[in-house]
Amino acid sequence: MSDMETFGKYLKEAGCDFCTEGSVEKFLVFAVQLKEWNEKFNLTAVSGMRDIIIKHFIDSLMLVKAYQSLDSLTIADIGTGAGFPGIPVAIAKPSARVTLFESNSKKISFLEHIKSTLGLENLEIIEGRSEEISRDKKYREYFDVAAMRALAPFPIALEISSGLVKKEGSLAYFASRKQLQEINSDNVWLKDLGCRMEKTFEYELPENYGRFCIVTLKKTGPTPAKYPRIYSMIKKKPL
Repeated sequence: MSDMETFGKYLKEAGCDFCTEGSVEKFLVFAVQLKEWNEKFNLTAVSGMRDIIIKHFIDSLMLVKAYQSLDSLTIADIGTGAGFPGIPVAIAKPSARVTLFESNSKKISFLEHIKSTLGLENLEIIEGRSEEISRDKKYREYFDVAAMRALAPFPIALEISSGLVKKEGSLAYFASRKQLQEINSDNVWLKDLGCRMEKTFEYELPENYGRFCIVTLKKTGPTPAKYPRIYSMIKKKPL
């Protein structure tokens, strides 16, 4: 079975029927480039083709399923790393406007390369830390959705991201089952960030790669100007 047939099989199993044949071709080019760059720069611990397809591509596309549609929305991918979930979303949903936030210069070089190689005109890449960028008037309360995948513990991730999302916008946190139990325990502090819990989208990856979820939150009002704090303070004393 070719890589394209394998990817198509996993897309079908995961219910990702919104991916066109053209987008699948882009995904496979992305995978090849990721493998090549990873050998030089260690961009991700996931290196095998099947792992890349399932753990990165299919997992990232669950964001589209969680929202049913991300068409025409502005989406911030916080701490994107090698481009997940932002690049898969940008490939699958050309009408969405996706902005990747990353502070590692080597990863930025890779992201710029992928944007150029795949011709992703709906993709913007910003080098810097989200807790600093969220104080920029250009991006404060700007995005419809902020996604956080493999970023930081829930309270830290929410504090560094909430200021980027507009009122009535949404935040999406990728979580394991164990993390979900911790997230559901005590969320009184969310009100301080102008957020409230909305829903949890649960899913299972193909080939028994595990069960996970995306926790979504509603932005009910503006994030107070004192947030986010400087990162050393956030880490030392999470909300």
